Amino acid sequence: MNRSAIVFLACVAMLSSCASGPPAQDPAKAANTKVLENFTLIDGTGRDAVPGAAIVITDGRITYAGPKSGAPAAPGAARTDLAGKFVMPGIINLHGHVGNVKGVKQDQSFYTKDNLMKQLNTYARYGVTAVVSMGSDTDVIFGVRDEQRSGRATTARVFTAGRGFTGADGYPSTMAGMKGVPFEVKTSAEVEADVNELAAKKVDLVKIWVDDHLGKEKKISIDLCKAIIGNARKHGLKVAAHVFYHDDALKLSEAGLYAFAHSVRDKPVNEALIGMAKKNGTWQIPTFTREVSTFTYAKTPAFLKDEFFLKGADPEAVAGVQAPEFMAQQNLKKLSDSGVKIGFGTDTGPPGRFSGYFEHMEMDLMAEAGLTPQQIIQSFSSSAAEYLGVSKDLGTLEAGKWADLVVLVRNPLENISNARSIDQVLISGEKVN
Repeated sequence: MNRSAIVFLACVAMLSSCASGPPAQDPAKAANTKVLENFTLIDGTGRDAVPGAAIVITDGRITYAGPKSGAPAAPGAARTDLAGKFVMPGIINLHGHVGNVKGVKQDQSFYTKDNLMKQLNTYARYGVTAVVSMGSDTDVIFGVRDEQRSGRATTARVFTAGRGFTGADGYPSTMAGMKGVPFEVKTSAEVEADVNELAAKKVDLVKIWVDDHLGKEKKISIDLCKAIIGNARKHGLKVAAHVFYHDDALKLSEAGLYAFAHSVRDKPVNEALIGMAKKNGTWQIPTFTREVSTFTYAKTPAFLKDEFFLKGADPEAVAGVQAPEFMAQQNLKKLSDSGVKIGFGTDTGPPGRFSGYFEHMEMDLMAEAGLTPQQIIQSFSSSAAEYLGVSKDLGTLEAGKWADLVVLVRNPLENISNARSIDQVLISGEKVN
C-alpha cells in the first residue's frame, strides 16, 4: 500500500472516531438521578393518595411521580426505600417576615444575609419549603432570592414584597423596630414613586397595612390604597393587604385587591364581601396564629358556643365579644364553603411568632375551623403556587416541578397534625439538614 493510501485510511479512522464521540454514559449517572419508592403519595392536586408510589428526581426536578409500577427504569440511580411512609408537597407559607428579628427583638439592624439564611433554614427544617416575606425587607433579600432562582435552592425559597405601605405615622411604623420599614405615604405622587421603585426591584407582590391596631394607631386611607392598587396594576403587580375590619376588606376587594393577608376579625363576613371576593378573585389568607400570639389570653368563653345560650342571643352582640381568633375561624369556613380562594399563611417571623412550628399550629386551627386535611394541604401546595403564579415549578408533586417535598411517618389525610411527623425534607431533591 502506498503512502497516500495509508494517510487516507488514517484520516477516515480518525473522523469516524470523532463522529462516534466518547463512550455512552448511563443517563442516571450522567445526570443526578434518585428514586424514592414504596410510599403513599399525596401530590397536592386534591387527587386520591397513591399507595405503593415512586418519585424519580433528576437534577432536582421531578421526572415521574405516581405508582411504582409505572415508573421508568432508572439504572444506576440512588434509591431510597420509604416503605410505610407518606410524601406530601413542601409547605408554602404565603405570609411571613424574615431577617429583622433576633430572639424577641425586632430591628432592621439585624437584617443581614446570615440572619436571613438562619431563619430560612429554620422554616425548612419544619417542612416549609417556601415563604413570602411580607413588607418588612431590605435589599439583602433580593440578592438571596436571585441567587436561589439562578440555580437550585438549598433551603426555603424566598419571595418578597420588599417594603410595604402605610400612611404617615401609620401602623405598623410606630411599633418597636418598624420605623422606616414601610413606606409612609401621604400623596398619590409618593405612591407612584414608591411603587415604581418596587417594580424596578421586581418584587413578587405589594403589601399594604390597613389597620389602626384596634383604634390605637393611624390607618392609611382607602383612597391611598386605591392609588397603590392602581399603580401596582400598571406594572403587573398584585397587592395584598393586612386587614382587620370587614368594611375595609369590602372596599379593598371592590378596588381590585388581590388578597386579604389576614382574616376579617371584627364581625362575620356577609354576602356582599363574599360576592365581591368571588367576583374579583380576592384570596383569603387566614393567619390564625397571629391571633394566638397577639391575643394569647383573649379566649372565647365556652358559653358562647353553647347552643342553649345561642338560641336566644343577639348574633351581633355575640360577635362583639368573641376573640378575634374565633371570629377569623368562623369567617374562613364561610368563605371556603362559598368558593372564595384560600391560601396558607401564618405571619410568622416577628417576635413571639415562631417560624416553622406555627405553620403546623396554623394547620390545626384551620382543621378546627372545619377545613378537611385535603383542603389544608392544597392551601399550602397547589393553591399557594397558583397564588404566586409559580405553578409551573412549585406546589404539586408532578413531573417537571422542583422536588420540594416532606416525608412523613404518619398519614396527614387522617389527621393534619400528622404533618408534624417529619422524617425528612427535600428541597430541589436534596435532603435538608
